[in-house]
Amino acid sequence: MEFRTLLLMNAVIAIPVGIACILAPAQLLGTYGVMLPPMGLVVYQFWGAFLLGLGMLTWSVRKTEEPGAQRAIASSLTVTYGISCAIAVRGQLSGANNMGWSTVALFLLLALGFAYFRFGGLRSSLSGVK
Repeated sequence: MEFRTLLLMNAVIAIPVGIACILAPAQLLGTYGVMLPPMGLVVYQFWGAFLLGLGMLTWSVRKTEEPGAQRAIASSLTVTYGISCAIAVRGQLSGANNMGWSTVALFLLLALGFAYFRFGGLRSSLSGVK
């Protein structure tokens, strides 16, 4: 897989999920068996705005060939999805329903994908970049 393909996959996932979080937070959370008070829904909409922006960013930079930019993107998204995966695992272990394991799996796969490109897959295009 190429780095640009992973960026494209990230955008294709993040943009529609972000839009759904913004426009229909209660319905989306309902699939996980979660009901939040009004302020909790607002916070979830902030999460949607973050996802929408992240998806738009990865869509916009998917064709970059600049090694330093690729490395910075891969590093940032490895951290983002790695921490998100750890938070999702903690949520699952505290009693969330089984639907949450799909979120754990998604964050884990994205973290591993970006880590692969950060620590190995970009090596040939990053030669000479420290």
